[in-house]
Amino acid sequence: MDEYKKAIGQNEEGLSALITQYQIPDILPLAQDLPNETLLLTEKTTVTLSNIEISEKLFFVLLEKTKITIGERFSITKYVDSEDCIREHSMARETPFCLRDGAVSSLALENIERMAPNSIGCSLKDIKLYNTGLINILPKLRINEDCEFESLVVTASKEEHIAAILTQDKPFYVGRVKEMCLKNYAVSTLPKLRVHVIEFLKLVATEKEHVSTILAQDQKLCVGRVKEMKLEGYAVFVFLKMKETRENLESLVLSISKDELWRKMHGKIKKENIAICVEEVENLFLTEHAVNILPALKTKGEMDLFFLDADTEDQVSEVLAKEYKGISFGGIKDFGLLGSAVNLLPKIRLKEDCEVEIYSLIAPEERQVSIVLGKEDRSIATGRVKNMELTGYAVCVLPKLRIHNDNTMGSFRLSAGELYFSRIPGEGDSSIELGRIEQKGFDVPKEIRRKLRYTLVDGEGKEILEEERSSSQRGTLFD
Repeated sequence: MDEYKKAIGQNEEGLSALITQYQIPDILPLAQDLPNETLLLTEKTTVTLSNIEISEKLFFVLLEKTKITIGERFSITKYVDSEDCIREHSMARETPFCLRDGAVSSLALENIERMAPNSIGCSLKDIKLYNTGLINILPKLRINEDCEFESLVVTASKEEHIAAILTQDKPFYVGRVKEMCLKNYAVSTLPKLRVHVIEFLKLVATEKEHVSTILAQDQKLCVGRVKEMKLEGYAVFVFLKMKETRENLESLVLSISKDELWRKMHGKIKKENIAICVEEVENLFLTEHAVNILPALKTKGEMDLFFLDADTEDQVSEVLAKEYKGISFGGIKDFGLLGSAVNLLPKIRLKEDCEVEIYSLIAPEERQVSIVLGKEDRSIATGRVKNMELTGYAVCVLPKLRIHNDNTMGSFRLSAGELYFSRIPGEGDSSIELGRIEQKGFDVPKEIRRKLRYTLVDGEGKEILEEERSSSQRGTLFD
């Protein structure tokens, strides 16, 4: 057995020396009981794999160095140095292993192409394949139905990396996956995967060609039950093709960085009058140009988390358009706007009694609050806020906010240097109504406090008297 392993694993120089010493068979039916004599297997040797289980390490050596023919009842398992790497199929362990990429020879690709679908039994922990023809082996695997992947990550920079998968007539079984990430051309394999449950699905496509095969299909795309989904670039187009998947979503992240891509998507949405139903989504993140998709989204008006992140005015232009009347929420736990998305405050209506755990506005540049500053004071309802933080130029919108009259905040923080507060000193003393705030969570520069009207309370909601406040409160100076 040791000599067999030695011969199988030799490098090219070692093999050249062995050619004159060992027999080179044309065909070798691999079995647990190996021949007594030492054999040398080369690219001209056809190895038949049937009624056996072998280690994944031995399998990939044979895949690279010999011609493989796969018969019935064949499987691969995790390599364990102290155990036999060949055993009868009736004694198969099917121990889960990790499928990782590596160098793939032309002979290996030929072997993969000849394999029948679902011909290699296995149990996998995770799959991580990057820009390799080995990706095409996936439909050849017969994955156990009770298999649960920790992660399935596939990146394909060339179409040839996934060409064999796209030619499959039927989808191949994957099962349950905790985290799945498909990037570039690998996104096109999504219709070929049969997945029951995906906890987190990430699709990234930087070019239209990466998703062209999916977009060319008339039928809707279903990828099983997905709890969390993040789509970037042209992969957002794929979301428009999904139907049943949306009904199970808990968290959705859409990101579009390219202006050209957004223009194409905007044209499609307008032309086909697309309404994207995300009523089951509890957590919604829209970043960059994806913020402009907001008018096309149909929500149920209640969410755990709503977060918009935009850098430029172009990335929020559709939301600011006069014809868009805005979006309303009756319930929301975490509410956050970053950058130019802060200017969308007048378009986002929170009901007066809406319970908000966290209310966060961040504006690094003054232009990102210019539209809000043009609105009337106390014209933007925030609901009942438990924790509020305004950062950068977002502190300037404070007079425009209308906090519920009967409200107690656990924390209230204005996080900015003196430059960002330029508009607040012009407000009248005690003109900005905040309501009750727990003293331990009150973090406001001392110079700004006289512009605010508030009542400090302790952890039990009892008002802290002026003399107690003066003796215990520390002023926060500007940086």
